[in-house]
Amino acid sequence: MKADSGELRAAGAMLGVAGLYMAAVLSTGLVPTGQFVQLFSVYAQSLGALTLAAGGIALFVECGRRARREGAAPSPFGVIRAFVALRWQRDRFLSLAVPPLVCATMLATFNAFKQAILPRAGFHLDALFAAWDKALFLGTDPWVVTHKVLSGPAATLAVDSFYHGWFVPMTLGVIVCAYLRDSHLRTQYVLSYAVSWILIGSVLAWLLPAAGPCFYDDFAGGAPTFTALMDTLVGYDRTLVAEGGAGLAALKNQQALLNHFGGSGPLVLGGGISAMPSMHNALAVLFALGGMRINRVLGWVMWIYAVLIWIGSIHLGWHYAIDGIAAVVLVMLIWYACGRAAAAMLAARQHREPVLALAE
Repeated sequence: MKADSGELRAAGAMLGVAGLYMAAVLSTGLVPTGQFVQLFSVYAQSLGALTLAAGGIALFVECGRRARREGAAPSPFGVIRAFVALRWQRDRFLSLAVPPLVCATMLATFNAFKQAILPRAGFHLDALFAAWDKALFLGTDPWVVTHKVLSGPAATLAVDSFYHGWFVPMTLGVIVCAYLRDSHLRTQYVLSYAVSWILIGSVLAWLLPAAGPCFYDDFAGGAPTFTALMDTLVGYDRTLVAEGGAGLAALKNQQALLNHFGGSGPLVLGGGISAMPSMHNALAVLFALGGMRINRVLGWVMWIYAVLIWIGSIHLGWHYAIDGIAAVVLVMLIWYACGRAAAAMLAARQHREPVLALAE
């Protein structure tokens, strides 16, 4: 049977966007090819394992769904055979393979860009964004507000623990797309994911260079308000360590990024410094937008998660409040545009099911 031309066009578009981004970054000659290959290999292996694990979960969900519908548990092997036959006939497994491949490509390429290329833009807009923040919050720095509401070591540790689990929207949303029935949602989400890394994380990060509050003293000349923020966090960290805890991951990660910044060492996972716009906030919002299309309850939970991520980004000194606000507006525009593009590529073929599945 001939593969669905709409699915093939969508897969080609997703791979094409990721491939062009990778080619553009590597063509600068600033990224060591061997190090990039190593970085890509780490991400590809990790995402491959996550995709297989997600497949096991999707199989469990599908078997449970069929058991409730049919009154008897289906054969897992039968479900897998049906899934394999369907995906091969429809798109030659591209809908399964493309999401994790695009994810690995985008993460490796963005890491390389952020560490080897972005530092050349400098950090000259921190003072402007700090002023915008203060104006937005009626003369008060946003971090002061969050620390009044979430004051003390325990509350800050909770924020820190929650905030640094952002691998969930960074990878899980794309992996889920590999098992979705909804071709339009899969294409829209993965395209939005790739375009967000390019437009928000790379192009605008270059045009709007800022280091963020936690690095204000290091790159923007210092400011009493952000020195006070970091002193507050250091104080909380000391209290937590004295009580036998591990302390705040944010401070350790910030110091690691600072130590590695501008050095001659190899590319590392998650390296580089950039605040505006916030990819952390952008991906949390993208996760919520996708979640709303699968299940409205899940979507609202993800919107709450996105709001908490924004608060955490301010509370821990990673971002100005305006970084997250800009990211929300941008990712929603990208979501809309990629949705239109997905509909055109799939020739308006609608098959929107509200669940994950291994067979259709």
